[in-house]
Amino acid sequence: MRTWLVLAAVFALVAAAAADALRGALRDGDHSPAPAAEARIVPPGVPTGFMGTVFYSDPADECRLHSLRLAGFTGAPPPKVRECRFSLSPDGTQAAPEGSAWSPLGGLVAVPRDDGFVLEAAAGQTIVVRGGRAPAFKPDGTLTQVRGGELVEWSVDCDPGERLFTMPADNATARCVHTVYPHPPTSIAWFSNSRFVAVLPTRRLVIAEDRRILVRATLPRFRTASLELSPQRSFATLWLDGELAGTFDAEGGPLPIAPVGEVTSLAWAPSERWLLAGTRGGAVFLLRPDARDARVRRLDISARDLAWR
Repeated sequence: MRTWLVLAAVFALVAAAAADALRGALRDGDHSPAPAAEARIVPPGVPTGFMGTVFYSDPADECRLHSLRLAGFTGAPPPKVRECRFSLSPDGTQAAPEGSAWSPLGGLVAVPRDDGFVLEAAAGQTIVVRGGRAPAFKPDGTLTQVRGGELVEWSVDCDPGERLFTMPADNATARCVHTVYPHPPTSIAWFSNSRFVAVLPTRRLVIAEDRRILVRATLPRFRTASLELSPQRSFATLWLDGELAGTFDAEGGPLPIAPVGEVTSLAWAPSERWLLAGTRGGAVFLLRPDARDARVRRLDISARDLAWR
C-alpha cells in the first residue's frame, strides 16, 4: 500500500493576496456582459471540439440557474429552479439539492434527507430509504450506501433465500444487499465498479480496490467532507468545509490546478481537458487543470455553483 499526502503541501492553495492580484490581472476588458442565455466564450488557443453548456446559479438572480453556451454548441435551457448549490442530472435537464447522487444511466437520483435518502425516478416513482447515508452510484448504475456501520451495495447477484427488493423504474429487477467495505464512509465516489475513494469518520481518506486499501492519507480537522468525480471518472475532487482541498487521480496522484483563490465549486468539461473554478467571492475562471496559471481566463459571470454538460 502506498501513502500519498493528498492535502496541505501537495494541494496547497495560494495566499489571499496573491489570489486577489491574479483575479485582477485576468479579467478581460471592461465590456458589458451579454445575457446569460446568449453569451458565448471562445478562449484563445481553444482546440477544435471545445463545446458544451455551462450551468450556474446566479447570486444576483436569487440563485436561479442560468446557462452559458460554449463555442460550437447550441445552448440548452437550464432547469427552472432556485438552488444556490445544486446537483445537475447527466443530461442537464434536471437539478436536485446539493449532495444528491445521480445514476450514470440516467433517470434516477438519490436525494439525502436527515433520516436517510429518497430515490426518485424520472417517472415520479420514489422509495424512501431510512437510516441510509452516503448514497453513490457505480459506473454500471449499482447503488451503494452506508447502512449499519458498513458500506453496502444493491446487488443483482443474489443467493436463494436472500431478501429481495426493487428500485423505482427498474423493470422489477430483483436486488439484495451485500457488504462492499466493512467501514462507514462519510462520503464516497466510484472511479470504477471496483475502485472507490472514501472519507472515513477517522479523518482518513482511502482509495480501495474492492476491500484492498491502495492509498491512505490523514486529513486535517474538518466539519464536513465530500467527494466528486470528473465526467469520465478520471479525477476525484475533495472538499473540506465547502472549499477545495485537493484533486487527484485513481492512483492518488495529485492534479494541480491554477491558483485562483478560495475555490468553492468546480465544473469539468465533458472531455476533462478544461474546467471552470468558482471562488468564494463568486468569480469564475476557465483553465486547463494541468497547466498551472497558463491559459486562465476570467468569465463575465458570477456563480455560487457550476456544472458543465
